[in-house]
Amino acid sequence: MLQSRSDSIETRASWAVASVALAILGMSFGAAWITAVALKDIAGEVGGLRSIPALASSLAWLGSGIGGIIMSRIADRVGTRWTVIFGALMIALGLSISTLGPPWPLWIGHGLFIGLIGIGGINAPLYIYVSRWFDRRRGSALALISSGTYLAGAMWPPIFEQAIANFGWRQAMLWYALAEIVVVAPLAAVYFREPPEVIHPTAPSGANPIKARVLGWPPNAVFALMCARPG
Repeated sequence: MLQSRSDSIETRASWAVASVALAILGMSFGAAWITAVALKDIAGEVGGLRSIPALASSLAWLGSGIGGIIMSRIADRVGTRWTVIFGALMIALGLSISTLGPPWPLWIGHGLFIGLIGIGGINAPLYIYVSRWFDRRRGSALALISSGTYLAGAMWPPIFEQAIANFGWRQAMLWYALAEIVVVAPLAAVYFREPPEVIHPTAPSGANPIKARVLGWPPNAVFALMCARPG
């Protein structure tokens, strides 16, 4: 049977989930901005080579794109709640490793932990997860959470600038690592339960289901790549 307007899966809980996803994305993407703000300070420890902290920041964004594809598949099996909590813990771990100093701890902390399995476990899986809470206003909900990247870029750099100036870039990273765990993990644990089931139209008898492809790629993989664009 076709789903009528009165049978919509959208409720206040749907918008609560979307709002929490927005807050989590705004928090998580802040981790990728600390190194950019602390560029001069970090470069000063390696003879003024700004390419070293700049590469770390780039690796975080690149890792989040690749990791989004991998972690989205894992989220389908274990649940988005757990990949988001895991991602928050890995971002915190990556920030902690990065404080050991440039170049390699900074590159590994950002590329592997913050990007690949950190933001990668949060960003793309959340887009897919939130879309499952909506059927009538899905586009509006996805547009809302997509602003989390830009919210992080507007909100956190001024705060990081003051923290780094007063306490140093290492201390700023450690404090933000703690904030990531304290904020993101509880929100995910409380709000990210199983999404409601959508009633799909009944396929004609004997019809073979055709899996949609985008330029020969699975839709989820293409969607994850699109979600991984830098702010």
